[in-house]
Amino acid sequence: MESSAPLMTPTESSGVAVKMIAVLCVSRNSVYKQIKGVDSYDEDRDARTFPGGIPAVAHPPCRCYSAFCRHQAKPKDRESEMALGVWCVDQVRKWGGVIEQPAHSKLWETCGLPQPKDRNAAECAWSMELPQFWFGDVREKNTWLFFSRIPRADVPKLPFRLKPEGGDRRAWQLMSSKNQREKTPMQFAQWLVECARRCEVTS
Repeated sequence: MESSAPLMTPTESSGVAVKMIAVLCVSRNSVYKQIKGVDSYDEDRDARTFPGGIPAVAHPPCRCYSAFCRHQAKPKDRESEMALGVWCVDQVRKWGGVIEQPAHSKLWETCGLPQPKDRNAAECAWSMELPQFWFGDVREKNTWLFFSRIPRADVPKLPFRLKPEGGDRRAWQLMSSKNQREKTPMQFAQWLVECARRCEVTS
């Protein structure tokens, strides 16, 4: 049975109502806070206080699930940080939306998520790999996404781009701060929000 209608909010530009979505585990200066109709949970607002009821885009901490550096990761509370990743997956499975992690994240194995190459995945529970370079990142930054309650045919058009010569090394050197390296490109954030708005929430 469908839940009550999701919260709606008008945009300033057109006055057209849009579906509210939540974005979990973002930074204090996240670009998501510039997008209308988005309820952001940053470091000062525990994502686990998210009450559900609307779709979510989740960026759970990735260092403990990294395919390349998880053994070197030293968070203050490793167990809690990893549990947060599983919790985010549970919320997206329940309410719909998208999980975002670096490519080959072990969160997929931990939660039994379909791999991007799994062509037998359910129509409304599937994964894809894409480079954030398509959305304006100066690096290729291959990324895995898990979609819940969003059919493949409903995903917005991807801004496919060819990678210029030069590679990622120079780009990494130019990005001096940790914040620059972790920042989500605005175009990518907007695309993920639109994906989440296209899912159906059920109780």
